Amino acid sequence: MKKNPITWLEEKVKGTPFAFLGQFIRFGLVGVSNTLIQYLIEMLGYYVLFRNANFAGLTGFLHGLGLTGVTGEGVKVVVVTAIGFVVSVTNAYYWNSRFVFGEDGKPVRSWGGYFKSVVSYGFTGLILAPALKLWMQGWGLPYWAVTLLSLVVTIPLNFVLNKLWAFRHTKEDQHG
Repeated sequence: MKKNPITWLEEKVKGTPFAFLGQFIRFGLVGVSNTLIQYLIEMLGYYVLFRNANFAGLTGFLHGLGLTGVTGEGVKVVVVTAIGFVVSVTNAYYWNSRFVFGEDGKPVRSWGGYFKSVVSYGFTGLILAPALKLWMQGWGLPYWAVTLLSLVVTIPLNFVLNKLWAFRHTKEDQHG
């Protein structure tokens, strides 16, 4: 029986310092699907579902709170980004719990793990990545370059956070 390349690689590096490599590659594949899902949801929301939405009620409420610079366009961007984030992180949790961090084909499932995964992705994607981008833009680099460079930090960090925190295997955390 022919083995898939990731399984073959995992067998070759088992017991070495590179044993995590197959898991990291699978994590990356899940990340590609997350990126596509987030992008498609944002585009669908922005250009189709909320195409003519001005979010006047929410914008008026925010203006009442003193946030007078908020526009309907800005609210629309935040709404479609948030929806895309929640759906893509849920997708990430589903596949990470089965394809990346599950043991012996059994998924790792728990509400605590899901929450930790959301926090991990939220920290790296919504706090750390923008901070890194702003910091590196101060070096005079173009936005496309700082976006790629921020991934060099956020992807491995997200892998470590998910592996050692969100998907840490404990008997009391596992359900199903």
